[in-house]
Amino acid sequence: MKRLLLSNLIIFCSIAIYSQSIYSKEWMLTISSGIEAHDKRLFDYSEKEALLEMQPEFWGTYHYGLDIQRKIWRKNRLSVFLGTGISFEKATFDRPFNHLHFEKDNFFILRALDTYKKAQIPLSISTLWELKERLFLKGDIISNLVYSKSIENSASDPAVFPYIEKNLNFDGICLDLGVVYLVNKFWVGIKSRMINYQMIDKIIFNSLIRDPRVDQKWEWSNPLHLDFTIGYMW
Repeated sequence: MKRLLLSNLIIFCSIAIYSQSIYSKEWMLTISSGIEAHDKRLFDYSEKEALLEMQPEFWGTYHYGLDIQRKIWRKNRLSVFLGTGISFEKATFDRPFNHLHFEKDNFFILRALDTYKKAQIPLSISTLWELKERLFLKGDIISNLVYSKSIENSASDPAVFPYIEKNLNFDGICLDLGVVYLVNKFWVGIKSRMINYQMIDKIIFNSLIRDPRVDQKWEWSNPLHLDFTIGYMW
């Protein structure tokens, strides 16, 4: 995992440095707000049916982000941007979790969460293909580095919650596709995640829910995810 993280950073820095000496200074700022379907995988957890019955809603994970990117290449109708930013994820599906992971207490009791927050640093490569005047097809390849995790339960003892972990780790890589409409230097858009390859989160996927993937570290998991974006180019 450390080698993969280092490789991403080296590639990102190398392209950024190379682009400064060759390409023109053109930038893109993006603000995004998204919604994602609950990840309701509970495998063979004994209380699975009760939890699912209590939470029939489809949506329940929320995303917010800010990215700044620089144009590094352009030819005909195709432009390529490279950048980074900050993003936040908030999942609201009630479920058990492995509180021992945080090394905060050693009580062998079952604890549950109702809010799971992540703060991430995305490293992104975006392409814009002009379909016609003002309308573009946009594709994003995003590598996410998670630097903070916070688990809360509003109905539990505030002396115990939240459980917080601050540690920079590679979390996964995804491909998003969408369309944007340009008005002068501003644009609006919508996109959906098409492919998602991520580390299995052992905080929520563990022996408590009898997850059979004991030795597996990565997974292809892609709950429906939509992002609404606004941007500014200069």
